[in-house]
Amino acid sequence: MVAGKNIWKNVVMLVAGKGDRLKPLTHDLPKPLTEVGGVPILENALKNLADFGVESVTMVTGYLNEKLMNFARAHAFGMEIIEIFSPDYASTNNIVSLALARHELEKGCLILEGDVFFDKKLLHRLKDTDSEHSYWLADRFTSENDGCMLTTNPDGVVQQLEIVRDKRPENLNRRYKSVGILALTPHTGKCVADWLEQDIARGRVNVYYDLVLADRLPEAQWHILDIHGTRWFEIDDEVDLAAAEKLFATPAKEIREDTL
Repeated sequence: MVAGKNIWKNVVMLVAGKGDRLKPLTHDLPKPLTEVGGVPILENALKNLADFGVESVTMVTGYLNEKLMNFARAHAFGMEIIEIFSPDYASTNNIVSLALARHELEKGCLILEGDVFFDKKLLHRLKDTDSEHSYWLADRFTSENDGCMLTTNPDGVVQQLEIVRDKRPENLNRRYKSVGILALTPHTGKCVADWLEQDIARGRVNVYYDLVLADRLPEAQWHILDIHGTRWFEIDDEVDLAAAEKLFATPAKEIREDTL
């Protein structure tokens, strides 16, 4: 066990999507460059990753990739920035994007979805975790949440994954909302890469990678890392963007200086 420091030095960031639900903002702007409080989502992520001690960020790109990469390399904060371009980004989902990063997954890494704006304190929760475990960063699921819901056993290991839309469960005990950040050991990373490729080979290319993992929960142990009490927001549309602006209602200058 290694505690008290960051053992995940590599990150796979999924930023290939077109961000259709944020149009017209994303007509000529990659979704990760959308600003919250004057700070682009991508800048916030890169700065927080650098503060956490990450050394290398592999960005799986697609839509407007040159704009995205130019920005990332200008805001690398000392990290190595690597691009993997997903040529089929417009006709596939992030199952394909993540599969392209097999080499990074096998090293053990963080997976970060590129539409999450978050406090730097969130990642620092990982510093007291067990290096032999893989973690799914998640907040307490509430009656207002939707999206990826994780249900755990009493030991905090994920037993079920559901995509919740309209109907919320009445009992929210041991239920968590995915933050869109996962921490994988090398063993888990290799398993995930294998599972993604198996499903893609069967023609399953238009699903979220979460659903691939949901089908294999008995084959892996994902420990929930509860990040309750830190600020974060997944931004899919203009309603989300407005809510994120309200949550992070701090002047842009302060956000940049304090990294949230």
